[in-house]
Amino acid sequence: MIMRKLTALFIASTLALGSASAAFAADTTTPAADAAPMKMMHHKGEGKGGPFAGLNLTEQQRQQMRDIMKESHQKRGPGMKEERQALHNLVASDSFDEAKAKAQIDAIGKAQSERMLERAKAENKMYNLLTPEQKKQYNENYQKREQKMMDHMNKMKAQMSSDQ
Repeated sequence: MIMRKLTALFIASTLALGSASAAFAADTTTPAADAAPMKMMHHKGEGKGGPFAGLNLTEQQRQQMRDIMKESHQKRGPGMKEERQALHNLVASDSFDEAKAKAQIDAIGKAQSERMLERAKAENKMYNLLTPEQKKQYNENYQKREQKMMDHMNKMKAQMSSDQ
């Protein structure tokens, strides 16, 4: 049961945290000075890139968002590899120590919560750089992505039920 909760938490946080960082990958091209506003189109296909994708951001907005994401990444620190490895070591041991596993899961949950809070702060700063029209599109993108994630989760639940 604990592993199911951890797996669900890990999958949900991965999906949630992955949305904006992919959309803000550094663009190595430099546009002409008279170029039109740029679109965030790092990923092709419907629903890719999260709610910030396709907003016709200006270069100034893009740079401000890159700066916000860079600062946020620095505040969040290194990834969770060590925490996941420690949990794996407990799972893969000859005997299971429930107290240690619970403590490790709690530590992972706390670290993920702190990372998600920092990410939410950064995304709020980025959202507030948007024009009213961009905010409307952002919210529409979010709703589409949320629906797609719910459809995917329902499909996974149905598949798990049919496998049992």
